[in-house]
Amino acid sequence: MTIRLNINDSEAISIKNNAKTIEIRVNKENGKHDYSGLKENDVIEFTSDSLGVFYVKVKKINYYNSLEELFTMEGTRYTTSFTNDKDEAIKNVNKLDGYEDAINKNGAYAIHIEYLYSENTIWEELYEKAKNVRNSREVSGMISAGGVGAAILTNNHNIYTGVCIDTASTLGMCGERNAIANMITNGENEIVKLVCVDSKGNVGSPCGACREYLMQLSKNSKDIEILKDIDTKEMVRLEELIPDWWGYDRV
Repeated sequence: MTIRLNINDSEAISIKNNAKTIEIRVNKENGKHDYSGLKENDVIEFTSDSLGVFYVKVKKINYYNSLEELFTMEGTRYTTSFTNDKDEAIKNVNKLDGYEDAINKNGAYAIHIEYLYSENTIWEELYEKAKNVRNSREVSGMISAGGVGAAILTNNHNIYTGVCIDTASTLGMCGERNAIANMITNGENEIVKLVCVDSKGNVGSPCGACREYLMQLSKNSKDIEILKDIDTKEMVRLEELIPDWWGYDRV
């Protein structure tokens, strides 16, 4: 399930910086959302002026009868972006429109969240993940790994990474296919965006084998966006890299 919420800029930036990982929400009378229905791995789509649209994953949700109970159990360090004082935090939350009455009637939810990415900076974020996952190393006398890194974004807003594995036989794999294996292991198969970074930090293009592997994942694989240049954000769709398309739509 994905729900859409607005959030102010200071809290949005705190969430992106992992300084705020617990969001307080209440069920208001005739409210748009019932937060009791949220569960682990649901996605919240936030909109703020500074970050635009960005996504977080629900890790856990706890219900409390009062803010006193909530802040006593959860603390303030990762719950508010403006104070570490519990009494001040309670006062500031109660100032929010309709919150004090709603909390007195319905209690409050502490939603533990994990930042995923912002639509405004997704290419940079994928690039950084693909670059940082690299760690060129000798695994054994016949296997090396980590020269190339890849990061993929799925239609469920998850990001998976992988590195190349080179062997003395033909049993290795590219970073893209390693990331795809990670994605499939976690039950997904629909990729939206892909970034590959080589050993020098340059954006690369999938090899022919990876292109065919990507092509066979889903009926929507034609639309996978592949980054060509991190500076200009130029990208190409997979269909353009395989002009003689023979994939999923012919199965």
